[in-house]
Amino acid sequence: MRPESPPYFNADVAVSLDSTGQTALAVSVTVPYSELQWAKIAAGYAAGAEFVVSFEPRRDGRLYGDVWERRLVVTDFSTTNSTTRVLSERRRFQVPPGQYRVRVSLHDLSSTTESVAQQQITVRDYSKDPVGFADLEIGVVDSTSGFDPVPTRRFGLNVDHLAARVVLFDRRPGNWPRTYPFRYHITDETGAEVVGGTTEVTLSRSAEPVIVKPSRSDLFLGSYDFQLEFIEGRSRWLVERSFEVEESGPPRGREFTRMLEPLSFIADSREIEELKALPEAEQARGWEEFWKRRDPTPETARNEVQLEFFRRVRYAEKHFQGFGPGWRSDMGRIYIRHGPPDQIENRPPSSTTPQLEIWYYNSPYRRYVFADREGFGRYVLLTPGLE
Repeated sequence: MRPESPPYFNADVAVSLDSTGQTALAVSVTVPYSELQWAKIAAGYAAGAEFVVSFEPRRDGRLYGDVWERRLVVTDFSTTNSTTRVLSERRRFQVPPGQYRVRVSLHDLSSTTESVAQQQITVRDYSKDPVGFADLEIGVVDSTSGFDPVPTRRFGLNVDHLAARVVLFDRRPGNWPRTYPFRYHITDETGAEVVGGTTEVTLSRSAEPVIVKPSRSDLFLGSYDFQLEFIEGRSRWLVERSFEVEESGPPRGREFTRMLEPLSFIADSREIEELKALPEAEQARGWEEFWKRRDPTPETARNEVQLEFFRRVRYAEKHFQGFGPGWRSDMGRIYIRHGPPDQIENRPPSSTTPQLEIWYYNSPYRRYVFADREGFGRYVLLTPGLE
């Protein structure tokens, strides 16, 4: 869940269960520090936010939710602009089965601005199920095996610590502890499995959280689904949660070959041919050396040029239509090469001309004219010689 206006935040809602199978909704909200209004104080800089979470039943009934505030103080101004530092809040609400509209609002206490995100959710009745589990939460595990949810479900280099958490309940008679077999699958945008495996978990009681870490999580840029499956006798449970990787280490295998195409939009042909010629064992080294030559701040851990390239590829893949990935379209190629245009002009179709979209870049001046010749939103570049 994400609002359509600032201050922007991300909210994730997951159904959880207690030992008796009673349902609860766990709401996690994250707000980047850069979205808050900060005020100068003697100790540094201060900001505050009010959170309102409500569950409105589809039909008349009781309204569930809560209101609370959080206040922050940081010592230096650079922290207030950070996009990586976030204010994180998590609340758990006892909500009976039914259909609800979940509404999460953020009120910035310094600027008085407010934003709202909402969605419909169905909370099913688990009371008659002897065994099973509810929603999957996606997050990361630390060195002590502690689990931290990532409500945005967007990962960077921390994808190496990817894990999933689920609460399993078991009302059947018998002694504890009990051991349960799980299967996990991570699939990419095409539905192909990239990671899969089985694991056994021993629990000392019902409704004890289960944390599953895949055998490998060195995933490259893209959208994925994490599926967790439990089969015992005639009972079969399958839950899944989508997530995205927006920053990653070097691509491997077929991903390396696939990424050379959008990389060719910003690299010269000699560099691409050298990368193509590398054996698989040398591809990671070649990829890192390519970006090291373009790193504007080699003294820092982050390569801003590489991150911007990743961002452009992901944006093009999602927003531009083509015969294949969005970054393969004419608009995607120009976007990756030059970034977002400074101005966009749209011209409606006429009896003699198709719908046109014109991109303008100011520094240096460039003008690209795209035409939707088929009327399906697949724009083609009419001025290819100006790329």
